[in-house]
Amino acid sequence: MANVVEAAIAESLNSPHSKYETIEQIKDAATALHQTHACTLCILRFLQIAHGPVYQDQDTQLCDQLGLSEQPAEPCPVCLGILSNDVARQIAEKYTAQEFDAQQVTLGIEVPKSIYVRHRSMQIFCSTNIALTSIQDVVDVKDTLKYMVAQQLANHSVTVVAECDTQIDIAFAHPESAPDCQFLVDRANSATASRVAIITKLTACTDAEFTAHFTCPPPPITTRANISVSTKRASIFVGGRYLKLERNISQTPFIVEGRRVTEHSVSEIIGAPLQQLTKCDSYNMVGSGREDADVRMLGDGRPFYIECINPRRIRALDADICEIERTLSTTNSPVQARRLQVIRAQDTAIIKEGEENKTKHYCALVWFAHELSQQKLAEINELGKHEIVLEQKTPVRVLHRRAPLTRPRKLLALAIEHIEGCFYRVRIESEAGTYIKEFVHGDLGRTVPSLAGLADTPADIFELDVECVSLDFPPAAI
Repeated sequence: MANVVEAAIAESLNSPHSKYETIEQIKDAATALHQTHACTLCILRFLQIAHGPVYQDQDTQLCDQLGLSEQPAEPCPVCLGILSNDVARQIAEKYTAQEFDAQQVTLGIEVPKSIYVRHRSMQIFCSTNIALTSIQDVVDVKDTLKYMVAQQLANHSVTVVAECDTQIDIAFAHPESAPDCQFLVDRANSATASRVAIITKLTACTDAEFTAHFTCPPPPITTRANISVSTKRASIFVGGRYLKLERNISQTPFIVEGRRVTEHSVSEIIGAPLQQLTKCDSYNMVGSGREDADVRMLGDGRPFYIECINPRRIRALDADICEIERTLSTTNSPVQARRLQVIRAQDTAIIKEGEENKTKHYCALVWFAHELSQQKLAEINELGKHEIVLEQKTPVRVLHRRAPLTRPRKLLALAIEHIEGCFYRVRIESEAGTYIKEFVHGDLGRTVPSLAGLADTPADIFELDVECVSLDFPPAAI
């Protein structure tokens, strides 16, 4: 440790920005700073000694090398006890306990606003009592903590960088010193003041104005700052296509007034194993449209993606995601997944862009009040070979949650065949956003033309399946 301190002092003396010429001058300044009860790391900061190994240890050897008779009292009234290797170690341990597999992180640090007041107090003290100290070159408290935390994280093979998708948020609070800022709040004529406002007011405050309200050096404290550590990571997105092989399954949880309407949902059947795999906080499913709970989704499935929010694991997921798809298939789950894969965030835009361009193919079991003649069947099938433009008012069943508008929608193909009695198989190709059930029965005349109107007899739909959603998703090349 002695060699480390000597090297740091020598480097400081050799710096072109150094205000010191001899070790004795540094020791004299350290002694003056020690009288403020500042911790050894705050003494190093105000001596403008650059970050290095000397900041990683706080022991008697450091005090000896600085010419201090004893270690400063705790807690430090300048940094509020934040600059401690125990604190840095605690932050690293809290992060690793969250089990993120990130190899790189950024640090976001929020310190109590009172620290800025106490820093200014120390600057004024130094300018008055330590003539060789340039108060503009004091090493920043947050930069110091970042350095210390980075050293601790390195022990866990985690590197701190300026920018990446994983950020450790470190927040400190110190209720005991909170009143330090009150005179600045009063100057701002505000009930509260933000960090920026406090710093702005401090900058505008003269030394005389400051010392009229606050002591220099800062007064002692009896408690350390409280700390909270959380981590946030950019979402990852898993895209694919889902099949819904049974009815009465909603796309997302269907809950009305606190009661579940359907027992299962597509998002939970696929999302729950993804959440377990990625250890994300939560997930959100977005589909390329949605079928009603009583409608099956067949064929190649409906495009969708699931956003895994704040995932702890994102590395080497491909094989496990394929296993989720395989497990759904081999266990005969009513919901299946196809082409399940990690996609880029920008690929999710395909779902939104496809809302207006995709087409859908439906197969419906329709009942008519009377059997249709062969001539009527032929007329409808001939009409169905050409584009049919519908005028659809917002359906009665969704008026409580949709604006009352009239929307033009296109049927690109329509074909009908008799099964038996009054039952018919109807196949429809339509553009996105077409209400198929309402096209069949007419919705009290709110959809024109309707299949019931074309057949000149009341009609109702018994079963409906989506057989194809023509949108190329997820992208073939990732």
